[in-house]
Amino acid sequence: MITIVPIEESAKWDSIVKSFDRYDVYYLSCYAKAYERIGDGKPLLFYYESDTAKAMNVVMKRDIAESKPFLGKLEKNRWFDLSTPYGYGGFWIEGEGCESLEKEYVELCKEKGYISEFIRFHLYTKYTDVFEGKIESCTGNVVCPLDPDMEDIIKGFEHKVRKNMKRAHTAGLQVEIDEEGRRLKDFLDVYYGTMDRKDAKSYYYFPEEFFHTINELKENTVYIHVLYEDKVISTELILYGKENGYSFLGGSDSRYFHLRPNDFLKVEAIKWLKEKGLKRFVLGGGYGKDDGIFRFKKSFAPDNIRRFYIGKRIFNREKYDELMAIRNGERGFQCNNGFFPQYREF
Repeated sequence: MITIVPIEESAKWDSIVKSFDRYDVYYLSCYAKAYERIGDGKPLLFYYESDTAKAMNVVMKRDIAESKPFLGKLEKNRWFDLSTPYGYGGFWIEGEGCESLEKEYVELCKEKGYISEFIRFHLYTKYTDVFEGKIESCTGNVVCPLDPDMEDIIKGFEHKVRKNMKRAHTAGLQVEIDEEGRRLKDFLDVYYGTMDRKDAKSYYYFPEEFFHTINELKENTVYIHVLYEDKVISTELILYGKENGYSFLGGSDSRYFHLRPNDFLKVEAIKWLKEKGLKRFVLGGGYGKDDGIFRFKKSFAPDNIRRFYIGKRIFNREKYDELMAIRNGERGFQCNNGFFPQYREF
């Protein structure tokens, strides 16, 4: 049986999430709330329970009628699509024998007027084994195991990382662990500066209130700041759940690249997460296959690359085709833009 919990019932939501032995930060209500506040949709928690298994899934429900291409063309609050919040998700399953999960979920989504779904699968989910939609993988994510001794973890780094660690120490770089977001202004200065340098899409300029909401995830967030002469020159917001820590958002002041603060920060993050008793540090991937960002992350765990999968499915093909017909009637619309669902602009 599947129950839907709205974001307004956040206490019930988080109680369900924390009932899972290995729950992860991406399923907690405050994480979904942060994306609701920047207009990514209405968060919902789907909770499945049987005699031998249980599963949970967090989605952002988006009213298609409120999407720019369909303003005034669709009835509001009638047709929706679903998407995993930025990061990792899909059904998190614990136990055995959840064969009815997928069938029940699909039937429920059709009943509720959900047209399509886009999933960013968790790296350690069982859900890909039963998912009936289309699964794709175009990139890998770097994962640094935290079980070995710190000395052995460092030995596993590429030579250039160990060399850069020495340079950072020689330069006198310091680390500050900030579990309360005390230096949020410093973080944002560096983060926005990094987004400017990378000519990032406007979406990634998350407003300050987004971070205030993320900071409500007490005991699931930490900022790692690298200081030089008491100035923050590199910084990262890390999320963590029961087993995994995640490199989330951050940046560096390019004027100090020669001091190698990025390498120093990652090593200090690994130390801190290991001391917290976590099993893995997920550094993530890059913007494209084997780009510079991916190669930098890979230098910390060259032999631990885990495939990252996305899922796509259509619940209502007839309505999906109607939406595509509307878009195909627009001048300049490119249906093969690689985005899913294709009828959306974002």
